[in-house]
Amino acid sequence: MGLFGKSKMEKEAEYMERINVPQCLQQDFIMKVGGVFAIAGNGTVVAGRIESGMCRVGETAFILQNGTALEVVITGIDLRTKERKPNRAAYATEQVGIALRGVSKEQVQPGAVLAIKNDQENGKRRSGQSFPNLAGYEYKSP
Repeated sequence: MGLFGKSKMEKEAEYMERINVPQCLQQDFIMKVGGVFAIAGNGTVVAGRIESGMCRVGETAFILQNGTALEVVITGIDLRTKERKPNRAAYATEQVGIALRGVSKEQVQPGAVLAIKNDQENGKRRSGQSFPNLAGYEYKSP
């Protein structure tokens, strides 16, 4: 520890331990949508905390709500940190804003779930309509 707190290297090492990247790669990506915004230049942005897994820019994901699945593409990821820096990937426990293509602000409601299914058999990630283990997460409007 330095004179003015932890060094940047120490902070990064703690961060990498906290997110546990190998475990994130094996889990399904699940993020409950806390807010939906239309931002000029970015399009539709959903904000929330990643509950499990990880996502990358360019991946196809699904928004699960009201018993339907909307297919979207992740076009940008913004980590909610002091610096608010754009990133190419986001991991479990992070607060993020994710820019999406293929959906408008009116189509997504807070409480919906953004998800990517992990295929454990061949190690590939895929977005599919069947999310049997996400049934408890699916948003249903009142």
